[in-house]
Parts: sequence; structure tokens; C-alpha cells
Amino acid sequence: MIAALIYWVVVVGLIVWGVWMAILTAYWASQKQNGNIFFIAIMNTLGLIAGLIVWWVFNNQNWQYYWLSSTVKTTNLLGIVLICYVVLIVIEFFQGRAIKPAKA
Repeated sequence: MIAALIYWVVVVGLIVWGVWMAILTAYWASQKQNGNIFFIAIMNTLGLIAGLIVWWVFNNQNWQYYWLSSTVKTTNLLGIVLICYVVLIVIEFFQGRAIKPAKA
């Protein structure tokens, strides 16, 4: 039971966080605040690492039972969310680079 709760809280949390960060990235890109976008890319990388750890633990039934004393059947949704995070991080990395003015 607790494994299912943790799994779905992490999946929904990553989805909500990713959507919120995508909205902030679009807003800051329109405002030309590249430093903020680069910082969001770093934060999303930390979220991706946490999501990968959860994915790693929850894709093995023995690991689930060892860490949580219960098991849950996982879905592909977490993998899809993690792939979306990679795409979002790459976009934020390229958008977040500081544009250097051309020399006169």
C-alpha cells in the first residue's frame, strides 16, 4: 500500500513540477531572462535524478519489497515523464545560455 502511494505521489509530483517549470521557462524566455532559465534547467536535472532513482527502485519487485515492505505494479507513465524531463532540460539549456552581444 505504501509503495503505491509513494509511486503515484512521485509520478504526479513530477508531472506537476514539469508543467510548472515549462510555464516559467516560456515566461522567462519571453522576458529575455536567460539566467533564470538556466537555473530551472539545473533544478529540473535534480528532479530527473530523483525520478530516475524512483524508477530504478520501482522497476524491480525485490527492491520494492526490500525498501518499502510492499510492491506495486508500475506503468510506463514514469518513463514517459522522465523522457519529457530530458527534452525540457535540453531546451532550457539552449535557451538559458547568455547571448553575447556582437563586437562593434
